Amino acid sequence: MYNDVIEYLDKKRVKEALVQLSALAHEADDWKLSSEIENLQTTYNYMLQYASQGMEDPERNKLYHKLLRRAYELADSAELIRKYHTGSGYQQGKYRVMKQFESKSFRDYCLSLEAFSEDLGMAQISIMDDKSRSKSIDDIYARHEKDVTELFDKIWISTHWTDEDLAGSNAILESLLVPANDVAVMISAVTLSLLQLFDSRKFQFLIKAYQTHSEAIVTQRALTGIALATYYQEKRLQLYPELKEALSLLNDSTPVAQELNKIQIILLLSRETEKIDKKMREEIIPNMKISPEMMHPGQKIFDLEDMEDKNPEWEKEIKRVEEYLHELGALQSEGADTYMSAFSQLKSYPFFRQAAHWFYPFDRQQPDVAQVFKQKNIEGEKSIIGTLMESTMFCNSDKYSFCLTLQSVPSDQLEILATEFSMQNEMIGEGQDLLSNYIKAEKKSENVSRQYIHDLYRFFKLWMYRNEMHDIFTDELALWKCEALKPLTHTPEALKHIADYLFSKEYFQEACEIYKDLLQCGENMDDDIWRKTGFCYQKMKEYSKALQAYIQADLLKPDHIWTLKQMAQCYKRQQQYQEALECLYKIETMQPENLNLLLQIGQCLANLRMYDKALTYFFKVEYLDKAPANAQRAIGWCYFMTGKYDEAVRFFDKLLHSDESQSSDWLNAGHVYLAQNNIRQALECYRHVESNCQTHDEFMKLYLADKNALLEQGIPEENIYLVPDML
Repeated sequence: MYNDVIEYLDKKRVKEALVQLSALAHEADDWKLSSEIENLQTTYNYMLQYASQGMEDPERNKLYHKLLRRAYELADSAELIRKYHTGSGYQQGKYRVMKQFESKSFRDYCLSLEAFSEDLGMAQISIMDDKSRSKSIDDIYARHEKDVTELFDKIWISTHWTDEDLAGSNAILESLLVPANDVAVMISAVTLSLLQLFDSRKFQFLIKAYQTHSEAIVTQRALTGIALATYYQEKRLQLYPELKEALSLLNDSTPVAQELNKIQIILLLSRETEKIDKKMREEIIPNMKISPEMMHPGQKIFDLEDMEDKNPEWEKEIKRVEEYLHELGALQSEGADTYMSAFSQLKSYPFFRQAAHWFYPFDRQQPDVAQVFKQKNIEGEKSIIGTLMESTMFCNSDKYSFCLTLQSVPSDQLEILATEFSMQNEMIGEGQDLLSNYIKAEKKSENVSRQYIHDLYRFFKLWMYRNEMHDIFTDELALWKCEALKPLTHTPEALKHIADYLFSKEYFQEACEIYKDLLQCGENMDDDIWRKTGFCYQKMKEYSKALQAYIQADLLKPDHIWTLKQMAQCYKRQQQYQEALECLYKIETMQPENLNLLLQIGQCLANLRMYDKALTYFFKVEYLDKAPANAQRAIGWCYFMTGKYDEAVRFFDKLLHSDESQSSDWLNAGHVYLAQNNIRQALECYRHVESNCQTHDEFMKLYLADKNALLEQGIPEENIYLVPDML
């Protein structure tokens, strides 16, 4: 029924939509909603009555759009409430509890959150007994966490905010006494709410949070929420021109384009997380294991002194580990999520049953983890575990997982673990200084955004109730395609950055679309963009379009070797061998000793049936190349096609008796023997080919691919078809 309402509204069939909407509200069993819909119907009927009488109303258009907008909002609210009433799950359970026990207002939550710092300060100075003071502080943190979690749930399951709700939320945002971490959790709840239902007031709240707050942990979460809400709710946003204008105005006073570009890249990197997980599990981690013989208990993990006296295999292992560590470091510096695999098994603690906890910025004083930092070797400033928890290496969710895991580890084992961390840092040449650099970078917007998006990724992928909601990380998340975000994202620098990232990860279709947009927007004098556009088309096997792009690149930067090579490849793919030759000849003047190039020239000449010229190039390659097998194959084929069968047999025989023989060599040798009418030898070669094929059909496909060449050598067609039956 909801879909019918939306379809009617999309078609501007308002009267029918309101009838269906009334029925939907009845299913939702919400009398306030039904009353609002009834009032809306009355207003619309009056509008129709006045219009039917021909009465002029300068405000009619404005009223009509306002009424249409409200109809969409009521439809969204009715459907969400209906699901809360009829369904079962996390949100439904929270909704019923809040309906049964009236929740506090946003103003009340503001007062509670503001009182937190004051209560904490009073407890620290007024309670003299250490044990009593510690218990009082723990109670204050517990009450505070309860408030933050309740506020999160209140926002997430809400429908549309009232003006009073917005004012109360703004009071929390603007308060100097409410911790930034609390506002950050609140921002996450608003984002999740907007993903399931568009609310103009919540959207306004995110814009204000981004514009006015001083802490990156708030502004970057707000900007991520703005981007995701705009991407998923673009259709609804079109009904609010004032919000679109506010969105476009963000560019006037903030570095929003640059920050959105970084968020876009991090979202695109999330596409790689499953590939990275697989690589970590199957390649990197197994290959980073060190042989037990190399361990040196009580000292370093291994001793590099006097390496010449030790097994040389150990040095190889060290180099192998260093290579994988370098690869891991490169992935991390790119912003890739390299820890998802390691921490995915550590999300089953009761802590993670509450949705809000997935979005808590890491805090040592959070009640569930506070006890960990009271353990020996954990609380101190020089504790390696403490340092890791302050770094940006892990997202907030993973830090909580790590600490919750440590809670069950005995104190003496924690000391060993801390020691091992130090030893591992020494092994890979990283120590406290490097981790300190991570800490200094904590406030950088890109690090905050990366951590937050990794937290979001884990929530949608690992939360126990994840099946109750749509996983946004199964979508493209291509923000640059969103029209409403174009004023913020469509700068040449930002678009090129995105396109180059997509290009590097081989998303050629998407990269090509952006490169084309750039070329149309005045970047058509950039030869590099033309080259990359051509390569995208080439990878998509659209060779004509690729050639057009390469020709443009060649005009801007003539005789670029890489461009000429790609043009030659495209011409060859289209069997335009003469054009390919022209490109290759140009390269030959610059690289006369390039053996691969000479081989390609010979192949083009052979395809043009200029066998004598082709042989000149092939013989040069055979003479100069240390591994001349490809040249020998080409020479043998040229001799076969020119009827010089004895010479062809001589070259194919070299290949068949070499370590580099291939099935194609046996097939071609069989063709030569067949042309010589040496049927016995031909069949022997063909049987060898068939034995390497999965099926007889596979052999037939390979064999008949050369049918025209066999006919050209005067072999009767019936003989060609008799051969397979002789095998």
